[in-house]
Amino acid sequence: MFSITHFSKANTLVTFSALLSLVLLSLQVFAQQTPYEEPFFSMVNHKEPMQQGDNSHRAKRIEAISETLLGAKYEDGSLGEGAHGVYDTDPLIRFDVFDCTTYVEAVVAGAMSQSKATFEKNLKQLRYKNGQVEFIYRNHFPSLDWIPNNQDKLTDITHLVAPDDVQLAQATIDKPSWYKNMKANRLKCESEHSLSCKQRLAQLQQEGRHFQPENSTIAYVPLSAIYLKEDKLKESKSKEGESKDVNGNSINHRILDRIPSGSVISMVRPNWNIKKWIGTNMNVSHQSIAIRKGNRLYLRHASQTHKHVIDEDFITYFSKYLDNSSLKGFNVLVLKDRQY
Repeated sequence: MFSITHFSKANTLVTFSALLSLVLLSLQVFAQQTPYEEPFFSMVNHKEPMQQGDNSHRAKRIEAISETLLGAKYEDGSLGEGAHGVYDTDPLIRFDVFDCTTYVEAVVAGAMSQSKATFEKNLKQLRYKNGQVEFIYRNHFPSLDWIPNNQDKLTDITHLVAPDDVQLAQATIDKPSWYKNMKANRLKCESEHSLSCKQRLAQLQQEGRHFQPENSTIAYVPLSAIYLKEDKLKESKSKEGESKDVNGNSINHRILDRIPSGSVISMVRPNWNIKKWIGTNMNVSHQSIAIRKGNRLYLRHASQTHKHVIDEDFITYFSKYLDNSSLKGFNVLVLKDRQY
C-alpha cells in the first residue's frame, strides 16, 4: 500500500524536480539572450517631448537606437514568420543576428515605437504588406515591395538631395520565376531529401502563380554626382563644396550635406543582372542607415563583408564601386514625422 508518508516524500521530490527544471530553463534562456535587446528597448522606451517637424529629434532617436545594435552579427536569411510559418519558421524577431534589411527594419520600427508591443506591431507593418505575416506578403524586393508598401511611413527625398542629378533605375521583377527558382535550403528542413520537404518546396514554388512580372522603378543619386570628374569640376568651378577623398577623387559635399542623419540608404544597381542565379533581376542590393558624426557622414549597416553591424565612412564605402561596378548610386528615405 502507498502510505501518506511515501506520497509526501514523492510529492516533495516531484516539486523539487520541477523547480530545478524551471531554474535550469531560466538559466538557459538567460544564457541565450543577447547583449543588444535590453539597451535597444531602453532607447525605444525613452521618449522626449518634441515638436512637429523636429528633424533633429528624429535623427538623434534613430542614431541612438541604431547604435545599440553595433557589433551584432551578420547572417543572411535569419528571420522568418516564426514557429507557425508555412515555409520559413525562423524567428519573426531576434537581436543576435541581422541581414542588411532586417537591421534597417529593426531600427526604423524601433524609432516608430514606444514599447516592445508596439515595436512588434510596427515591425510587422514594415516587413509585410498590410502587416499580414505570411511569406508571400513579405516585402522581399526593396524597389517593388519594401519602399512602395511603406510610403505611409517613409518619404523618398532622393530628388531633394540631388535635384539636378537624380536618375531612375528600372527593372522587371519576375516573382513567378523567383519562386520557381527557390531551393530546399530556403525551408531549412531536417532532411532536404525527405518527401515532406520536397512537397513543401513544390508548394512554395507554386506560390509564384499569385504574381505577374512587374516593372519596378527607383530614384537614385548617381555616384558620378558625388565623385566628380574633370567635366563636372569645370561646370562647378566657381562653386564651393568640393574636396578630395583618399584616392584623389573630387567629392561634391553639397549633395552629401543634404542627406539627413537617420535616413535609410538603399544601394541601387539598375536592372541588376542576376536572373540566372535567382530567377529575376533587381534594382537594390543593400540597405543601411546614414549617420552623421560631426562633419562626417557614415553608413551604419549589417555588413556581409565584415560579418557584423558596423559604421563605415560614406565616401570611402562608395568609392569602392566607381570602376566597372553595377552599383551606380543610392536612394534616400526619411521617416515621416507622424511615425515617431
